Amino acid sequence: PYGPLVNINDTYADFSLFDESRFMRPMGGRVFKMIPVESFRGCPYACTYCNSPSQRVFTKENDLGNFMRRKTIPMLRDELRSYVDQFSPDFFFFVDDSFLARPRQEIFDFCDMYEEFKLPFYFNTRAENCDPEILARLKAVNCYRIAFGIEAGNEQYRNKVLRRKITNAEIIKRFKWIADSGIAFSLNLIIGLPGETRDLIMDTVELARAIQGYDSLTSFIFTPYHGTTLRKVAVDNGWLDPDTITKHNTSKSLLKMPPPYINADEADGLLAVLPLYCYFPKEEWPQLRLAEGSYE
Repeated sequence: PYGPLVNINDTYADFSLFDESRFMRPMGGRVFKMIPVESFRGCPYACTYCNSPSQRVFTKENDLGNFMRRKTIPMLRDELRSYVDQFSPDFFFFVDDSFLARPRQEIFDFCDMYEEFKLPFYFNTRAENCDPEILARLKAVNCYRIAFGIEAGNEQYRNKVLRRKITNAEIIKRFKWIADSGIAFSLNLIIGLPGETRDLIMDTVELARAIQGYDSLTSFIFTPYHGTTLRKVAVDNGWLDPDTITKHNTSKSLLKMPPPYINADEADGLLAVLPLYCYFPKEEWPQLRLAEGSYE
């Protein structure tokens, strides 16, 4: 009953359907005429809060092939050239789940190809995909900004529950390289995860405080998307009605967890001030704690 997976090298987006004003987007304090580009579809990682792993399982079980597909560098070059010729953009936004999660040589092949364009560009990736050589090459071809998902700061919780297999020490080392590269970067955090306590969230704050060089930080409420392992964990524990339809990752938490786990109101209060815990001196934390509630 399922059709074959498309060959993403066969075609690319027709942005002529959109008004030119739709391309004007803010990034790093400036507004650019920005074209979104997909260089590969899917993700090789097994993060339990994401639906990409279930897409790979589904396509494999139904003999459809591998959901994760990458465009060839020549195809990607032709696509970028088409956008430049048609729309004269001044920025490319790569929308891949994790842009650098590809063979190392392919990263350098991309950079060699991108010498033709050198327009500023942005992407999401993971710290473990970065090293000084890769970062220097990206900087040389005008990488403007990178976003990194940290998600959770407690090493044991992150490894065992989220299936993010990296130590805090390795994360901090990698971000030292990233900061030294001169490429601007931001961090993404998730709070209100299944089985998460306030102490675990403050471990996330502590890791963010140990990372130097980022210029912005975004925090999200955990969203129990269908097809994710953590949605099943929440349902199995009675923390989520199985018929619940998700909203978006800044809406109020949909989980109903008992103490000592974080509840929806507590998660909302923490979300409002979480970046301040990362930026402010610890002697200010008692005042920030007050700011989590509705105090005059």
